Amino acid sequence: MFRIPLGVAPSAAAMTLLLVAAGALAQPASVAAPASAPRRADPADPAASVPVLNHRSAFTGYRPNVEQPVGAWRELNDQVGRIGGWRSYAREAQSTAPPEAAASAPATTDKR
Repeated sequence: MFRIPLGVAPSAAAMTLLLVAAGALAQPASVAAPASAPRRADPADPAASVPVLNHRSAFTGYRPNVEQPVGAWRELNDQVGRIGGWRSYAREAQSTAPPEAAASAPATTDKR
């Protein structure tokens, strides 16, 4: 919506509106519609040429799930306890340092 600015005479606002409308109408005809649209082939004509259909499967590049080796759960639980338990993982997730640096730092045993 066009609004007349405060402090501008109505005749100047009308002139501005007229110039904006004239500029919009002065667009070249080629912008409004193409001069000649390409003709589409008749779908009932068996001799009509058709573009080549290229199909790329959604499964191209799919990598199937690989079974991960399972460790001894008691040893893994002991390792988690040595590095500080779940709090260590929480601090690692909140830190801006890479995980290698956080893992090499000495863990504090805060048992509250």
